[in-house]
Amino acid sequence: MSTGSVINAIAGGVLSGALMWALLWLSVRTAALLRFKGAFVDYVLNASAEEPRSELRWVEADLQLLAAAGNAAVAAFGALLLFGGARFSGWLMWTLFGLACALFVAWATFVVLKFIRWRAGRFAVRANAAIGASLARLAVNGHRVFHSVPLGGELLDHVVVGPKGAFAVTVVSRRTRKEATTARHNNRFVEFQDGIALADPIIVAERGARGLAELSGKILSHKIRVRPVVAVPGWEVGPAQSPAGDAVLVNEKNAMMLLRFSQPADHIFDEDVAKLQEQLHQMCRNPML
Repeated sequence: MSTGSVINAIAGGVLSGALMWALLWLSVRTAALLRFKGAFVDYVLNASAEEPRSELRWVEADLQLLAAAGNAAVAAFGALLLFGGARFSGWLMWTLFGLACALFVAWATFVVLKFIRWRAGRFAVRANAAIGASLARLAVNGHRVFHSVPLGGELLDHVVVGPKGAFAVTVVSRRTRKEATTARHNNRFVEFQDGIALADPIIVAERGARGLAELSGKILSHKIRVRPVVAVPGWEVGPAQSPAGDAVLVNEKNAMMLLRFSQPADHIFDEDVAKLQEQLHQMCRNPML
């Protein structure tokens, strides 16, 4: 078997894999657009970690498409090697081979990047689900938990509304390190023991809290006080070095104890609670099922 035949088989196999990936990618994206609304649209709400789950599903689909492309490339290479011949030679053969090498490098890069993103997304789903399960225990106190709530230009991970108050919860999905397991408030930052300090979670939580307060002003005759909450699942909550306004820092172990931060000014009348919960119910309907 000549060197030219092998090079042609490699180029043809990789190009076949690329074409397979493109067609499958188009099919998967088109299929998502063809989904029709199902029954009980008024009663199917966002589940805990709905947004991270959706992101994880797309990343997994991309990994499956890349795997299918790799399998198609191997199969086409084998078929061309057995039954094909040296269709191209000279500069055209080497141009196609160079293109195949570039596509292989791109494929390998995307596999690595997607795997890293998948690993982070899987942790984010589990972290959000853990916080959601902890917050669900507040239902025994007459509170309801809503997930993936669009408020104030932000998509809040969780919102809790009940007689003891309203809370806008933002989840920070970061893995702990063996030597670093504690997070705490430090002025306007969430400071982690591994040296990372983030301001965005508090800003997002406060923005969501303002959005919920403005929403209450439109529905009710007055604005309610909403407490911003930052959840750091997997991390131990250490004592604050300095206060961060009204923001509260919790983890999956003590999120169900949010009500201990409630003050008399946070309490909401029962009739106002019902109106707010109904509005949030409408906002959190899931159109994807």
